[in-house]
Amino acid sequence: MAEAIIRVSKVGCCGGRPSAEVFVDPKVSTDAVNKLVQVNVTRNKDLLKKLGLAACASCISGFDIWIRQHYDIDMRVAVGK
Repeated sequence: MAEAIIRVSKVGCCGGRPSAEVFVDPKVSTDAVNKLVQVNVTRNKDLLKKLGLAACASCISGFDIWIRQHYDIDMRVAVGK
């Protein structure tokens, strides 16, 4: 079963707007990605409330969504002074 990782930030990189990065396996269909974003991001009332967005069901203006390919290896590296 394919899996997705969703990372949400209250202050994203583009003008400080909230953003979500969705990392998906390349095998996942576009329809499946659209459904996953709708259910887990744009229609998630708890998430929208935490981000300070009061969006109606048909409008998510001001919320950037980036869909990217999921890679096999994620590296977390400590950065020294």
